[in-house]
Amino acid sequence: MARTKDHVLVLRSAAGDQLPPSRLANIRHRVWNSKELLLTLTAIVLAWIVVVDVRNFHPIVLPPPSSVADALIENPGTYASAGFITVYEMLLGFAAGGTLGFVSAIGIFYSPFLRRSLYPLLLGFRIVPKVAFVPLFLVWFGIGVGVKVALASFAIFFLILVQTLLGLTGVEPELVELGRSLKMREVNILRRIRLPAALPAIMVGVKLGITYALTNVVVAEMVVATDGLGFLVVEARSLVKTDEMIAAIFVVAFIGLVIYGIGTAIERRVIFWYFEDQS
Repeated sequence: MARTKDHVLVLRSAAGDQLPPSRLANIRHRVWNSKELLLTLTAIVLAWIVVVDVRNFHPIVLPPPSSVADALIENPGTYASAGFITVYEMLLGFAAGGTLGFVSAIGIFYSPFLRRSLYPLLLGFRIVPKVAFVPLFLVWFGIGVGVKVALASFAIFFLILVQTLLGLTGVEPELVELGRSLKMREVNILRRIRLPAALPAIMVGVKLGITYALTNVVVAEMVVATDGLGFLVVEARSLVKTDEMIAAIFVVAFIGLVIYGIGTAIERRVIFWYFEDQS
């Protein structure tokens, strides 16, 4: 009797470990759709190997892919901890800058005075390269997390501001008039009509903004920080370890792709109706 029960448990465990057919088909579909990307990455790696072998580059100039892979394999904890710090600072900057940009956009949208006086000035500051503000932020926030979060927030602020305003001003007037004919208060029109209609533009700003936050945090880490992925790039350069420098850059690129993918998934879930209409 005990053997029979054990046999049943083993069979159930084996059946539970198998993926459902629908999920397995979904995985196969995603892999097949990514075949161009996988082929391109394979071609780049092969070309890299051939160039290093044919031109006989010194490892300081261009290390082979195996050296970069060894750097990642031998120091996974270093890159993981540095990546965690960078992502943490990026999220802080994105939350602060995104919130301020969203609230400012609503204020500018409803205030003709702010639209005429403040918005042109903000557009002027948006043109200035954000790295130019690093010395000023150093004076204000010192060396530490503050300057990196401030630089990321400063960059995200303008993107969310512009995209939110673009979405709010693009709402069809007929929808707003319909809400007013139903005696809706302006706060309810904003919540039920304007913001849902502006979500596609806002989500574009969110999706691009979080990658901008990563870029600016890494730039700040390369200039003033003592930790993070940007610091690893600078440290590897000072030690003339090109393989570790490229490895850190690859980790930044990987994090950027993951974050962009998460942003795309959130976008499709939040404004699913928009993509259904597009299809």
